[in-house]
Amino acid sequence: MDQLSDIPCSSRASSEALGPVILDDDSDSDSSVTIDNDTDSGLFDDDLIEVSGPNIYVIDDLQSDNHSQPRQQRKVSIEAIDLTSDVQDSINEGEYLTEGCLVRLAPALGGDENSAPAEPCRERPAGRVVPETCVQGILYKPGQSLELHDKSYIRVTNVLEDTAGMVYFRGRRLYKLRDLVRNGKGYLPAWRNELLWAVNDDSDISLAEVKRFVWISFTNYIKPEPAQWEHDPERNLFCRLKEDTVSDRISIQYLSRGEADDSPRCRFEPWQLRQNWRGLTRLFGDAAKDACHAHGDGVIDLEQEHSGPVFIDLTEPEKHDRVIARSKASRKYTFGDGFCGAGGVSSGARKAGLDIKWGFDKSPYATSTYRRNFKTATCECSDIFDFLTNGPDFMEVDVCHGSPPCQTFSPAKTIESASDDANFACIFSCADLMKKAKPRVLTMEETSGLYERHRHVFHRVIQGFVEIGYSVSWGMLHCLDYGVPQRRRRLIVIASGPGETLPGFPKPTHGPPESDLLPQATINSAIRNIPPGARDHDVEAALGRGLRGEHKLPFDGDQPAMTMTTGGGENNYHPSGKRGYTNREFACLQTFDVGYRFGKHEVRKQIGNAVPPVLAKAVYREIIKSLRRTDSAEAEERARRGELGIDYL
Repeated sequence: MDQLSDIPCSSRASSEALGPVILDDDSDSDSSVTIDNDTDSGLFDDDLIEVSGPNIYVIDDLQSDNHSQPRQQRKVSIEAIDLTSDVQDSINEGEYLTEGCLVRLAPALGGDENSAPAEPCRERPAGRVVPETCVQGILYKPGQSLELHDKSYIRVTNVLEDTAGMVYFRGRRLYKLRDLVRNGKGYLPAWRNELLWAVNDDSDISLAEVKRFVWISFTNYIKPEPAQWEHDPERNLFCRLKEDTVSDRISIQYLSRGEADDSPRCRFEPWQLRQNWRGLTRLFGDAAKDACHAHGDGVIDLEQEHSGPVFIDLTEPEKHDRVIARSKASRKYTFGDGFCGAGGVSSGARKAGLDIKWGFDKSPYATSTYRRNFKTATCECSDIFDFLTNGPDFMEVDVCHGSPPCQTFSPAKTIESASDDANFACIFSCADLMKKAKPRVLTMEETSGLYERHRHVFHRVIQGFVEIGYSVSWGMLHCLDYGVPQRRRRLIVIASGPGETLPGFPKPTHGPPESDLLPQATINSAIRNIPPGARDHDVEAALGRGLRGEHKLPFDGDQPAMTMTTGGGENNYHPSGKRGYTNREFACLQTFDVGYRFGKHEVRKQIGNAVPPVLAKAVYREIIKSLRRTDSAEAEERARRGELGIDYL
């Protein structure tokens, strides 16, 4: 399980890819080289010297506006920078901006999390891609890493020349994590000597913007220790994280295997990373759909006891294919529900195809409802801190959810309450749940107010997930887009563990008439099919109560309802205008099944606190698809290598 703990991740990238090429070094000084500015000299290969050492070359104003200038000499200083020093990157008291200052300076600082640090506005040059180019004796080519004068970086993937001979670079744009944190991206960890790849920043860089060559190691390893690169201080700039922004959704991801440098120090198999984090993981889920015993035809019994690992005999070409197919068809991913309430999330997860293993909530009424509907799951009436005392064999699941109490962060909240401090503690406790349950994927659902009004709190939650080693994405989902008959937005967070692919958000399934999607759900479509005499559906009692003496106008029920809340929601009443909704109607508007059973106490509060099951189902179906794609590809690859044991299936 700890087999990777001693593997260093810093990489000596090959000099073929990263080393600059210069003319003869005729300087007597160790701190500079003479650069011949004859642009034709690069045509003579005998005059080029490949630099294989980890030196850092300062390049000041190498590119002239006119390449036909007379031949002259320039000096380029070689500056060995101790990147282990923390002097430049330390954050001292007084360096933080106040909130007011940050608001005023935000446009200049580029601190908005939806964009990379501000870059000069420029049109993409009409240039042609060249395999390499030589300017004043220095060879530039893909694979090199450059620091720019604005203190950002680029890993070159393409070199371009325009019709005037001007040189531009295109590639992975990189920024120091600590600079980004200072400029408002508080969801990032402030790791020293670490860079973030801004995936959406595709601006071209002119040679005039380049300061020097640097060494940057791209790795998909999760937690390299400082001791792993102490022997090579010139090469300890690292990139492990990338940021991708699509519309209003943001993700911070650890690099994939294919994005890491092709070096044994930097590139690791996903299953190695997963096993190092959570131990042996059974592909396609840790729960059986039903018994998988052999019934002839050479089917392998996956459930029988083995004295040791049983490996697939690849001399029978079709056997491993049949075993993988059998495992995919017979297994389910396990699920744990933190702060489960009445079970809205678990209901959607079960419909999506997950096996519900456990849930917990501190409300005795909510856990009573949960147990009525999930008889095979363990449900504890406890707070998260007591629940975390359970052992790892019980706690570990494939997929985990946490929806801490959100009233403190709700846009509807206007006054402080005695429970605010406890709710703040709970919102950060999801990181503890992540460490204990070690899920392959974790989800959170919260009110939009956490992101819009308490962004500093939200950023710290995301930062905690990333520091543990999880890739994270977040965005607002409109419930109406997924079949929920409510105009309600919810903040959804999806996090994937080491070695996992980060699942995407589900695409909308419902839309307006002009779309090709299913019709949007309405009040009438949600409640019209409730049978007379259904549990929690006493219409006569509701009519008797009326609307507390208020006169309400009837309205068209072929429209979405207002947001369901713990008190029912403002202006939420039956379209007839004669009564309020029954508890069963409230439950159906929240997309609970007609047969879902509630207890006798705090029913409306349980319904209002719940995540709509239909929304949860859409999220978890996407997660299951992602996990199955990951496991299928891994099973096939490891079977091809002869590494796939029965213990993994």
